[in-house]
Amino acid sequence: MKFRYKVLLINIILISIALSISGFLMMSRQNKIMVESQVKNAVTENNLVQSVMEYSLLDTINNKPDFLDSAIPDVSLQVTSGILNDTTQLYVKYNDKILYQSDEKSTLPEELTNSSQAAYKKKYLLTNEKSKDYIYVISTSVIDENIMNIITKRDITDSALTRKKSLRDFRTFFVLILILTGLFVYIISMLLTRPLEKLNSVTDEFSEGNFEIRSDLKAHDEIGLLSDKFNHMADSVEGHIDELNDMIHKRDQFVADFTHEIKTPMTTIIGYADTIRSVDLPREDEIKAANYIFSEGRRLEQMSSHLFDLIYLKDGDIAKQEINTQGLGEAVIETVRPALEKAELSLKYDFENASITGDAPLLKTAFINLLDNARKASSKGSEISFSGRIIKEVGDGKSPLRYEYTVEDHGIGISEEDIDRICDEFYMVDKSRSRKEGGAGLGMSLVSAILKEHSANLKIESKVGEGTKMIITIACKEIEEDD
Repeated sequence: MKFRYKVLLINIILISIALSISGFLMMSRQNKIMVESQVKNAVTENNLVQSVMEYSLLDTINNKPDFLDSAIPDVSLQVTSGILNDTTQLYVKYNDKILYQSDEKSTLPEELTNSSQAAYKKKYLLTNEKSKDYIYVISTSVIDENIMNIITKRDITDSALTRKKSLRDFRTFFVLILILTGLFVYIISMLLTRPLEKLNSVTDEFSEGNFEIRSDLKAHDEIGLLSDKFNHMADSVEGHIDELNDMIHKRDQFVADFTHEIKTPMTTIIGYADTIRSVDLPREDEIKAANYIFSEGRRLEQMSSHLFDLIYLKDGDIAKQEINTQGLGEAVIETVRPALEKAELSLKYDFENASITGDAPLLKTAFINLLDNARKASSKGSEISFSGRIIKEVGDGKSPLRYEYTVEDHGIGISEEDIDRICDEFYMVDKSRSRKEGGAGLGMSLVSAILKEHSANLKIESKVGEGTKMIITIACKEIEEDD
């Protein structure tokens, strides 16, 4: 059931109860007042008849008491014709015997005929006879030590009809008010719930995949607050969905690039291996083919090693410890020196002594990759520099110290377009040169992941044909000379 119908039903029930209770109390009060008024008029009328009859019988009582039985009917007839109207009948009972009744066809109720009235005590009785309503009033007079009962029968059918008509009018009024009120409540509830229906429609569209839809409801109430919350939730969900789509895209791109990269060395290995297997080659050509197989195998090994490190960085927890910056730099130099000497490149290095927190093997891997990239980009006889220095922020001295490692070459350089994508998996600036040198396009992505785990920043400054400078900054602490 819709909310507006619930509101309508509840309001109709409450209004019905309220009108019923108030109508019942009002009609009961009105009926009580009308009955009391009729009783009062009937008693007054009975008192008047009693007074007239006592006064009229007074001479007979004083002079001829034995003729009371015959005098009472005459006096009663005179009273009936002179005082009473057509809606009132008179009954006179003397010594338990009815001596006069104005309506010969009717009989008195048993409650009145069998009652023995005490002197001067009045009694009234409401009855319904033949679809008509009457009120009986009985009064008692003591005449010559005998009891005379004067009974008036007043027709109050018109008053009863008036009450019934009032009841019918109230029912009509009740139904009319209920209909009008129900219509008014329905319109109000429809206006109040229309924003909810609009928000519900927006929610349905959002659930069906339209993540760009937003609620435009503006109100300073709970519905407006709900609309704002929905928009905030939609923004958050859309952001997460964009992230998921981006992750899926990167995963698909990663798989495609990995498949492409692994296909090239495998094709080379299979081709040269098949040549060695099926053709008798000269020793020189056989060694050349074996060298191709060896170099491509090393490239596959390097690719798998880098992939393992990337997976480890994304899913594993890195244990960090204090690392000496000078010791780390010298360890990197010792590792890359043979490859640089073989490429006929000179190396310049200098490191300030400080302490950083991190994983030494991973940081060493990152710097080796940077120096290896510098080697691949440089020509014979050029120079590569690797240095480290402490950066002190200018100010109040409260800013944390930073350590800056710099790897600089004077090689082919990198374009701005390539700088934006150089940290993507399998991306190579010069694919032919990288494959020739055994590269797989995972070095810079691995460097980026390692630096991210150490909260370090990488800045690349490069010009095509002039060289490249890789700047890595990381938090550090100074070391005293004694230490």
